[in-house]
Amino acid sequence: MQISINNQSYTFDEHVSLEKAVLQLELEDTTGIALALNEEIIPRSKWNETILTNEDKIIIIGAVAGG
Repeated sequence: MQISINNQSYTFDEHVSLEKAVLQLELEDTTGIALALNEEIIPRSKWNETILTNEDKIIIIGAVAGG
């Protein structure tokens, strides 16, 4: 199935969780990020139980320090 992550297309197996999809991206550090699925922020505690469907759109939002 096709999933858009930060406007780039990726192919994943069906019934993959949001957490597994992010792990497959092999990001250096997932602390300090938030995930929006189809424009809705998903709490980190729900990543494992949130199952993706074809053509879902994920946006990875990184925390920025500053004042």
